[in-house]
Amino acid sequence: MATQLSISVSARSRAPRSTVFALLTDATTWSTWTPFSEVSVEEPGGPSGVGAVKRTRYRGAPGRERVLSLTPGSQLSYAYVSGVLSPYIRDYVAVVDLEESGSGTVIHWHSAFRPRFPGSGWLPRRIIQRFLQRCADGLAAHAEEPAGVRGT
Repeated sequence: MATQLSISVSARSRAPRSTVFALLTDATTWSTWTPFSEVSVEEPGGPSGVGAVKRTRYRGAPGRERVLSLTPGSQLSYAYVSGVLSPYIRDYVAVVDLEESGSGTVIHWHSAFRPRFPGSGWLPRRIIQRFLQRCADGLAAHAEEPAGVRGT
């Protein structure tokens, strides 16, 4: 069995945790602060949003992610269901933790996956780490923008 690989990135925002969490859990905002060109809700989740499936598009390639859990105001976890990395990785799960820090928020974005083939995980790990850092940095910066500019 292939070894599980983990990734951890972080970013700091001057915005309050409630603002960061609102953006994180609103799929309609993701295309403004992540590298995704499109994000939509394919299947709505339960009352809390758990179980929702997001359809994404990155560089023309479609993907899907399912919300696994939500802790109001502080955490979101999701699983990668399908997409361009599917032939290379399996069992991908990510957790985004938000921590109050002074007057702002620290965003911790962690993920783990297993490479499809032993020894082949270094490239997907590198790609995912860069992608997640762009997501964390984008979320942090976007949360700091005034609501009217942000469009939320």
